[in-house]
Amino acid sequence: MLGALADHARHLAGLGTELGREGRALLRERRAHRPAPPDAGLVVDVGGGDRPDPRADLVVDKYVVDDFERGGDLTFARPVVVADGEALPFADRSFDYLVAAHVLEHAIDPVRMAGEFARVAPRGFVQVPSADAERVYGWPFHPWLVTRRGQTLVFRPKEHDAPTAGRVMHDVYDESLLVRLGWAAHRSRWHHSLQWSGRIDVDVEGERVFHEQAALDLDRTLSALRELGAAGRVVSLDERLRALLRDPDPACRGVVVLKGDAAVCRECGTRYPAPGGVPVLLAEAAVSAVR
Repeated sequence: MLGALADHARHLAGLGTELGREGRALLRERRAHRPAPPDAGLVVDVGGGDRPDPRADLVVDKYVVDDFERGGDLTFARPVVVADGEALPFADRSFDYLVAAHVLEHAIDPVRMAGEFARVAPRGFVQVPSADAERVYGWPFHPWLVTRRGQTLVFRPKEHDAPTAGRVMHDVYDESLLVRLGWAAHRSRWHHSLQWSGRIDVDVEGERVFHEQAALDLDRTLSALRELGAAGRVVSLDERLRALLRDPDPACRGVVVLKGDAAVCRECGTRYPAPGGVPVLLAEAAVSAVR
């Protein structure tokens, strides 16, 4: 009897030690995998979608009406510019800090997107799922397996088929608090997070293969933005943000001005829609000037 109690006490003591170790790891991992924007200065969240960073002054997203590549509806609690992360419509060094959490792994060209991030901001935060996370959970709209080599993110093409247990693993994560806590205590296994300055080092090894993507329905996008604007659910860009707008075409990069429900490049005359005051600065939406 006494021996059994002693064994039980030792087991509890060992469990307490392990829980303490996991708790400390959880706090350490949480700090390592969070953005650290400055208290002052402009912050942009690229791909913030339904959950932009609380510090963001502006949110950039390409898809307004299709939530396939995010967890919920695009929020308009902050000013929004509809744009492609690989062709950001802003002047160089427009922002003091850039947040891009779970965006770079969606890129068709990760090098180009990373270059755009570093062009419009001198520093920021990038987070992507690890190759282990991709193999265990699987997201059909991610074309890459990402590993980390020092401060370099290495992108390799992902096979098209998602892991057979992927949906089950997502369900287990959603259903179990203990699974979520264990995941959070070992987050570096599942996420690569970089606080970068100056540039983001990216290597791509191999060609991207086909993957599923959200649909860009321009007519539905413009209609939804008009309705949101009419309902007063859009936060307008202030003068600071308007002054940063540029033509997304890298061959131009002219100043873009808002005129009613349009955004017009002063340099080349290209017009973009801006229904409800939301600039849609996409190549797919551009109407070239007639000279």
